Amino acid sequence: MDITIKDIAADANVSVSTVSRVLNGSKTVSDERRVRVLNSIEKYHYRPNAAARSLVTKSTSLVAVLQADLRNPITAIHLKQISDVCMRHNKIVLACDYDFDNEKALVLMDKMLERNIDGLIFQGVRLTEPLMKKLRQFQCPVVLGNQVPEYGRCEFTTVTVDSYGAARDVTEFFLREGHQRIAYIGGSKDDYTNGCLRLKGFQDTMKKAGLPIPKSYIVQGNFSVEAGKQGMRQIYENSRKLPTAVIAGSDIIAVGVIQYLKTQRLRVPEDISVFGCDDSISDIFDPPLSTVHMFDQGEILYDALFGSQAMEEEKQWIYFPYQLIRRSSTKSLVL
Repeated sequence: MDITIKDIAADANVSVSTVSRVLNGSKTVSDERRVRVLNSIEKYHYRPNAAARSLVTKSTSLVAVLQADLRNPITAIHLKQISDVCMRHNKIVLACDYDFDNEKALVLMDKMLERNIDGLIFQGVRLTEPLMKKLRQFQCPVVLGNQVPEYGRCEFTTVTVDSYGAARDVTEFFLREGHQRIAYIGGSKDDYTNGCLRLKGFQDTMKKAGLPIPKSYIVQGNFSVEAGKQGMRQIYENSRKLPTAVIAGSDIIAVGVIQYLKTQRLRVPEDISVFGCDDSISDIFDPPLSTVHMFDQGEILYDALFGSQAMEEEKQWIYFPYQLIRRSSTKSLVL
């Protein structure tokens, strides 16, 4: 027979409310009664019903993470970091994949609203008004991860990498290394943060250096190996002179770039240097990729949900700290 909270109260000779206060960590229970309750809990191996407790505490200890693509390696890294920090705070992560389908995202958010989650991290790509309207219905803290609305005003605390700054820094890295013919293969035009801002960081830096960018040197697609292959193929087939360096919008795109170059017997980095972004596959790909490494994603996202940032009325755009890492996929042209 299942043990209930009433059985624990009877065995410890206390009220049900006293057992409840012990379970919830209240300091209003005397040490003597607390010990009796804890002994009874251990004696019967009692585990409180999570659904029932949530009705009392108004907390389910669930943090939902809604992702566009769970297959992406950088997504797995983010989820691991978020899960680790949530576990340290006695919370559980519920991860859902909406396959870049905003209609599916709306359905999943309805399911989350039914479950009274404690917090939501929405890793969106294209933030439409229907999505924003649905996000406003949540009573729990909501954080936008990986994407800020194009119109710039943050209705929700937003946590991303500084896409503009990262692309600027990678471009400046190549310029210092003596490269002038630099190409860019990145994310979709619909992806404001990781597509448009990253491209703009590259373009502005090249313009500041007084270097033209041939039209054939810029390709935008999705974040996939195939997009990297197709993007590099377009550059190869349509450029009078090949670039000496390629900036990829993600490590996955960079993999596709390198795979295509191998089919044309072009070597990385001897013939063309390649720089990735997100440091998601450095330990499983050859050559090891030069890339942009981000720090503390899980900690920063959790603090945005439940820390001091969550209490601020004025929402903020928060950046992950990052660092450029030189590995074997890039070569200096400076003698």
